Amino acid sequence: MATFCRVLNGGALVTACTAPTQLTLGANDVGFDETVTLSWSGAQGGAGNPIAGYEVYRDGMSLGTVTQASLDVQSPAQNGSYTFTVRTKGAIPGFDSPMSSASAVLTSVVTACAAPANVRLSAYDVKLGGTATLSWNAAAGGANNPVAGYAIYRDGAAFTTVAAGVTTLIVTAPATDGAGYAFTVRALGTVAGFDSAASAAATLTAHAAQHVDSYFTSSGTYTVPAWAERVDVTCIGAGASGTNGGFSQAGETGCPGGGGGSGYIGHAFGVAVAPGAQVAVTVGAGGGVPSGYFAVGNAGGTSAFGAALAAGGGNGGPTQGSANSSTSYAAGGNGGFGGGGGAQSGGQGCGAGGNGVSWTAGSTYGGGRSAGNPSLIAIYAFVGGGGAMNGSDGTTRAASADVVNAGVMTAIEQTYAFQDVSTARYLGPGGRGGSGNGGFGGYGGDGSGRSGTAYGTGGAGGGVLGNGAAGISGLVAVRAWRYL
Repeated sequence: MATFCRVLNGGALVTACTAPTQLTLGANDVGFDETVTLSWSGAQGGAGNPIAGYEVYRDGMSLGTVTQASLDVQSPAQNGSYTFTVRTKGAIPGFDSPMSSASAVLTSVVTACAAPANVRLSAYDVKLGGTATLSWNAAAGGANNPVAGYAIYRDGAAFTTVAAGVTTLIVTAPATDGAGYAFTVRALGTVAGFDSAASAAATLTAHAAQHVDSYFTSSGTYTVPAWAERVDVTCIGAGASGTNGGFSQAGETGCPGGGGGSGYIGHAFGVAVAPGAQVAVTVGAGGGVPSGYFAVGNAGGTSAFGAALAAGGGNGGPTQGSANSSTSYAAGGNGGFGGGGGAQSGGQGCGAGGNGVSWTAGSTYGGGRSAGNPSLIAIYAFVGGGGAMNGSDGTTRAASADVVNAGVMTAIEQTYAFQDVSTARYLGPGGRGGSGNGGFGGYGGDGSGRSGTAYGTGGAGGGVLGNGAAGISGLVAVRAWRYL
């Protein structure tokens, strides 16, 4: 390096200053437009030429002169770098140092935040308008770009934002069955324009109330679905068999049997059972056919779902007879909603129908019966009417025709606890009374115009010397609900 000097003031020697030998930055990789202190050392004054200051250059362009050996400088406003150098200024004009060979590089480095991971919902399928908790793992910030918050998007549209320390949000499902919302999350950077990419989506789907039905026609075990929110149950008890027919004691006239009662019906709403639990189910068997003249019918079996019970129908009453045929009769058995029909012998006497109990109102409804007419014994068959759903209470009917003590079932009586009309399964009527002198009686009303299978029907009473019919077995119906 050349050294410049000249003689001044009568021969005194003057030389140039030397440049700094080391430049240092307070930080090298920083964010945009950040202030950093640049400092330097190693500069010396020349002979007869003390240091007067320092001129700082950024990428070869002067930033001005300072008297101290430091200067606060700013980083680039975007990803990039600045190179700083320094020239030492001498007190004697023209005797400055050359540009320093030492330099310092200040770099702006900003990267985007990482996308939130493990975006999830506390439940993915909920009822219409139901809620769930949306969660995500805290995201990592980018270089010189901490996370400032999170933006939540619903179906790709901006939905809401939360602060940096929040990683959960309560979200609501649509009000339309089967519709869903897809939620994604972005981490917002402190530096604008350097947010994360969108996370993976978590979809919340709405459902209208759903149910699964199970029907038990034989005993077994019911496993409560793991998803069940409520379980409703209806138990129908089995029907009783009718009484066998015979003769009066004098053998002068026939003594038909009384009909068996229908099974009772029981409804249980919101049974207290745990999801996944196993519940014992008992389906009552119908009363079997009795054996022998005058034999009393057999009661129907009880149907049960755990502690929810429905008793079986009562058996047809005993056949009674005497020399006076007008006292010969057999009573119908009691049952749920439809009692059995009373039997009819010759003469004036007739057996009463059994009572049927109304589940909804607690009142009773009798099975039918018919009135005899001694003068018509040889011509007409006298029969007991069948017990009816909500039939009138033991009404006496004319003997000149088959008797039907008709009634009408209401929705709760003919179907189930879950209030869903089923044309396939319902509680049947009580049995009819047996016929006198070989005729046949009418059945009780079992829901006019309805088709399907009646469970728990009581068996008819036997005609003269005939066997009563067996009762029909019961039913247990279970409905498990979700999305309530």
